[in-house]
Amino acid sequence: MGRVAFEELAGMRIAGVETGVQFAERMHAHVASGFGPIAVTSSLAPLLPAAGLERGYIYGCTGDAATSLLFGLVAAATTAGSWFAMVNMPTAGLMSAYEHGVALHRTLCVTGDNTSSVMSPVVGALVDGVDLVAVSSPVCSQSEARRIATRVKAQGAVLFVLGKPGGFSLDASFSARTVDWQFDTHARSRTVEVSASGRRVYAHRSCTVQLPGIS
Repeated sequence: MGRVAFEELAGMRIAGVETGVQFAERMHAHVASGFGPIAVTSSLAPLLPAAGLERGYIYGCTGDAATSLLFGLVAAATTAGSWFAMVNMPTAGLMSAYEHGVALHRTLCVTGDNTSSVMSPVVGALVDGVDLVAVSSPVCSQSEARRIATRVKAQGAVLFVLGKPGGFSLDASFSARTVDWQFDTHARSRTVEVSASGRRVYAHRSCTVQLPGIS
């Protein structure tokens, strides 16, 4: 996917222009859904108390397999129709996302200065119209993070923070550690141990999955 400037976010979808009527219809359907959990693949569902991603939540992802886990968590939703945006994640390969099952025609890549003055309006604009937004090690004050969190909850979006959370207070955190690699002519997949913790995770939860190749 191409990169987009912040000014372009107001009226256009990357990989296709969306009219105002289409946007209104999609937002109406978004609200009418009741803000139920966003589905994830069955092998990752045990990590989540609701067996899906809770709308309005902020999730943290850490560990050497954090990006792989992120792709695994959003794959089912993008296939079903949700949009996914990555902010300031230049090393997150789109081929890797595709191999994990992410629908690239519903994926945005946004690049901007990783500063408080830029991060807040960019992420805030994205969560107003995109179900799933991911940002890596954001530079954001606690007050700005609270404003973004309020918009995430109001819109029923899901925000992922990879690496250091900055000023964000996380609802749940995932730690993803590679325990084994599978090779043929290249690295084909890996076995990953994932654990979940945090204020919205009421008991220790963990699972071992293959990434990519989640069933």
